Amino acid sequence: MIVNSLGRVNVATPGTPVPLAANRSVTACKLFIQVIPGLTGKTYFGTAALDKGTLAGVTRILWPNSNGGFSETFLLESQDGTDSIRLRDYAIDADIAGEGLLVTYWTE
Repeated sequence: MIVNSLGRVNVATPGTPVPLAANRSVTACKLFIQVIPGLTGKTYFGTAALDKGTLAGVTRILWPNSNGGFSETFLLESQDGTDSIRLRDYAIDADIAGEGLLVTYWTE
């Protein structure tokens, strides 16, 4: 497997989900997201159409780690181990402008 890091993916405007990829051809067999230590607002992970207000499309709410303690994570894996996770189908949102998540994915 090959590890690929998108680094910190930030949300410029809360309430406007940021897709993990602009191109539909970016696929992965594993997708890992993590809270970034020191940030202060909640972040949301889910489908490209997620709505943090109603929680429609939200898969996971990640709480901030403003004191440098444990960083919440979430791992999504394809059932058959192939690159069948399309990054464009997933997005993040945040409560505070300029905050986001650390995003890493693996390909076959």
